[in-house]
Amino acid sequence: MNENTQGEGSSPGNAPEASVPFSGTVSIFFSDIRGFTDYTEEFGDEAASRIVREQDTIVRSQIEAFGGVVVKTQGDSFMVAFSAARGAILCAIAIQRTVSQVNRNESGPRMGIGVGINTGEPIRQEDGDYIGGTVNLAARICAAAGPGQILVAESTRYVAGRIELRRSDGGAVEYVDRGFHELKGFPEAKRLFEVTWHPAAFGEPTVSAEAPSAGEEEIAAFKAAVQRANGVLTRVLGVVHLDDPAFPALLECQAKASELRLAFSRAGADRRGATAREVLDQILPFENLLTLTLERDTLTEERWAPLDAAVARVFGRPLVNAAARGRLSTGVGAAERPGPAEAAKERAKDPEPAAGGRSTVADALAPPPLDERAAGVGWWAAAYAAWSQWKPSGLAWAHALREEVRRYPYLLSVHLRASADHDDGRLAGGYFLLLEHVENESPGFMRTILARAIDEAGVEPRALGPKLYQLLVDGGRLRETYAAFVRDVIQVAVPTPGMWADAGVVERDDETALISRPTATVGDAQEETVQLVDLQDRVAERRFLVTVQPLTTRFFYVTSGKLNTARDVELKLTADDQPSDRAWYLTVRDSLSVRSDPKLLPMAGVPLPGLGRHHFGVWVAVFNSDPDEVVTYELTVSVKQPGQSSPAASRFGRLGGPVR
Repeated sequence: MNENTQGEGSSPGNAPEASVPFSGTVSIFFSDIRGFTDYTEEFGDEAASRIVREQDTIVRSQIEAFGGVVVKTQGDSFMVAFSAARGAILCAIAIQRTVSQVNRNESGPRMGIGVGINTGEPIRQEDGDYIGGTVNLAARICAAAGPGQILVAESTRYVAGRIELRRSDGGAVEYVDRGFHELKGFPEAKRLFEVTWHPAAFGEPTVSAEAPSAGEEEIAAFKAAVQRANGVLTRVLGVVHLDDPAFPALLECQAKASELRLAFSRAGADRRGATAREVLDQILPFENLLTLTLERDTLTEERWAPLDAAVARVFGRPLVNAAARGRLSTGVGAAERPGPAEAAKERAKDPEPAAGGRSTVADALAPPPLDERAAGVGWWAAAYAAWSQWKPSGLAWAHALREEVRRYPYLLSVHLRASADHDDGRLAGGYFLLLEHVENESPGFMRTILARAIDEAGVEPRALGPKLYQLLVDGGRLRETYAAFVRDVIQVAVPTPGMWADAGVVERDDETALISRPTATVGDAQEETVQLVDLQDRVAERRFLVTVQPLTTRFFYVTSGKLNTARDVELKLTADDQPSDRAWYLTVRDSLSVRSDPKLLPMAGVPLPGLGRHHFGVWVAVFNSDPDEVVTYELTVSVKQPGQSSPAASRFGRLGGPVR
């Protein structure tokens, strides 16, 4: 295991030359009246003109309120730039709420607006217009949105993160995964999310929200509703998928249940901003899910149908299908389900939240503070402390990840147990990202891991540290899910802010630059560059050798400088002279943030034509998902003009020799 001290890392994203004026991160927002042509044909030009005027007034007022800049308009369509993804989403919600209110007061024809949002780094022209893949994708997303619908790209969801609104602003925002969509002009399907909202944020004082009456009956009803809600949500958090412990639809449902339960606990502490009826309305979808799960064998078709539709609308069709097939379990059969009288008695026994203080529910949801018995295990103490501070902060995972990678771009290349030996222990704190991954894969696991480790190994750091690591690997399923963790990280962090890379190739018309690190120290900021101008040298295969520690990842890149003629890139990975697929690759397209989704490198390798034309560059993340063994990989990279052959191989680990 590499125990060398790390220096300040540098991102290779700064090395390639960019020949276009990128704008920085911008959220591009498109809106459009749905069915406008048919509307005009049916109701006439006068009615259509009225709709356009109303839409123009609504959209412009909300754009101004949320800090957007109108880039251009065309007929009934708007293109708007926002510096913040949250601002774009909040603007879209405000527009749809206002349109809904206007439509309720209309007896005649009504308008319907579709909104599409994408976040990236488009090219900004001198006249203030934006062009590039970011803009094109936003326009296509808008085209896919139906009347009253807000669709956002995966990048927008990551950047915006969780949004909680005042009740007067529409409630809590939810992202409903609408799956992959084939969009015109994009060879790969894009995952889209629908933005929905509902009255939420209990316990949050607002101008329009009325507090429950001070009457004893209403207070008692409110408390009973909160207790009932907590019971329902606790049962939902105990649901498991019998075939897939990490079933995505269930995990997302349970994440909503956790957030809602925390909101209820806050409401129970000060009884502001919610009523008993609102509490019961909020938990109805979760109760419906439990009914489908527990009573699937006894429900009639007439009763199943509305429950099926209601649950699918909130949580998506995959979760309903799993319930219908009997793949969801609570550990309690339908026959064991308590009746109303027994349930009321059980609820009466539940302790009420203490007024003015932190409730037991909130305590249960927040990660426990670091147990001092584990303080001697440096990597664990730093990662857990950072995780317990971030978890209740509300800061989006994507924002937190980017900040950590910006500070330590070599984070994933340092083994977890060695991370405390770098940067005075600060690097280890970044591994809170891995702890969050473990918690998402195995909900509740992080609450028991330390107690189990101490029971099995005691508190002496030399024994406790290895035991914690072993439990993370086995109980936390890191061996099976580490590849998915790497994929999630690079989806957010590559190419911006970018990862520390062992080596890279920069291809230009007149030369090929090979960039590598002069030492074997992970995180070394120094670079060595060899410039090749001879054609035979330039088209030769480059073989990069890299020794990868357990549960770590190493990065390589190929980018284009000035290229008038496109190049073909080919990638192939081997381990012990055998083909390997232990690498993710993704292409960076028109700008540094428009990229394809990561794909596993095929055993036979992969050709990637069009460098300099269809894409700006390629990133490769070579990972070792074995928790114990060190693996040496050989990544073969060739860059050549179409039709050229590679006459020879050139071996590079560190430039000039094999890996040490």
